[in-house]
Amino acid sequence: MPPGMVDAIAPLIATFMIGIFILLFPLSRRLGKVLEEWMRLRHESSPDRDRLERLELGVREIRQLVEGIDQRMELLGERQDFMESLIEAKRTESLPAEAGRTDS
Repeated sequence: MPPGMVDAIAPLIATFMIGIFILLFPLSRRLGKVLEEWMRLRHESSPDRDRLERLELGVREIRQLVEGIDQRMELLGERQDFMESLIEAKRTESLPAEAGRTDS
């Protein structure tokens, strides 16, 4: 892989990883709280119906958030593929022509 390609892709990958962390960290904390509450309710002899409904609502909200993140990640992947194809096209355009070849 040419050094210029590594210099172009490294910031994209770093940005992608930081973005994933920023998006998933709050979601994982919320999911942990929901699972903790759910486990606590299951171990009680008579679970509170309102708490269980709130818990189910929280799980639905998390599911919606995950679906939204999945859509964003898919869009980000498409954009990254597009940028990589542009970089590859620019790289192939800048290659010198073969010796003795004319394009006329």
